Amino acid sequence: MLSLPNTKSSSSLSPARLILDLLDADPEGMSRTRRLLAAGSVFRFSSNQMRVALSRLASEGLLVNKARGQYALSDTAEQLRTEIQRWQHIESQRQPWQNDWATILCGNLAAESSAQFRRQSRALSLRGLRRWRPGVWVRPDNLKGGLPRLITDLQSLGLDAIQGSFLVNNADADTERELLSLWDTESLNREYHTRLADIRAATRRLVAPRPGLLIETMELGSDTIRFLLKDPLLPDGLTDSQCRHALIESMHEYDRLGRELWQQFIDTLES
Repeated sequence: MLSLPNTKSSSSLSPARLILDLLDADPEGMSRTRRLLAAGSVFRFSSNQMRVALSRLASEGLLVNKARGQYALSDTAEQLRTEIQRWQHIESQRQPWQNDWATILCGNLAAESSAQFRRQSRALSLRGLRRWRPGVWVRPDNLKGGLPRLITDLQSLGLDAIQGSFLVNNADADTERELLSLWDTESLNREYHTRLADIRAATRRLVAPRPGLLIETMELGSDTIRFLLKDPLLPDGLTDSQCRHALIESMHEYDRLGRELWQQFIDTLES
């Protein structure tokens, strides 16, 4: 599901988030304002709340007004959607690790309180880098395409402060221990197991398109996808890669069934 980050409401569902997820689930079927308002009423959002959210999303560049009373995801939202869908094949982005470390120099990041810094930090986090020294960020060099591809990805995600890069080869034992300590692998493994149990339990509950279940698919699905997108994809042996694989496979099934449930709900709305 495509959702706005940090959306606030009386619950974790908001009119803006509902609109984005409906247009993600069925771009053509949910393009008409009338159907979006009808969907909002099921979740107890007023027509005015939904119209305000549509206007805000359009002003933020996430929606375009195709015609009178018709909306679609903008190119910006589609790019976001493409990045979000990366979770479906993240494991294929890895390659065998030769014990080298990809190192990025970023000594000129923006002020921590700025939107630019948040964008830069998000890019580093989405590609699993950790701060090793002031201005020095590192990760195992086990992603396909190596350092050149990593730099391209970081720049496309908004990291505009790369001053240089290099590989750390043949690190001594102390340096390797220091580098490995940058990731809390025990916590990561626990999270794999907890999230896997949660997704499997939630999958068993997907029996009817009730509002409560629809909201759960949105919340749990989005939260799990965010977790997977930020997974550092560490080499085998450093984390429980089998449990991560099982989590991804289970999330595929949950996403498929959740989208079917949303489509059943959409089909009940008046045209």
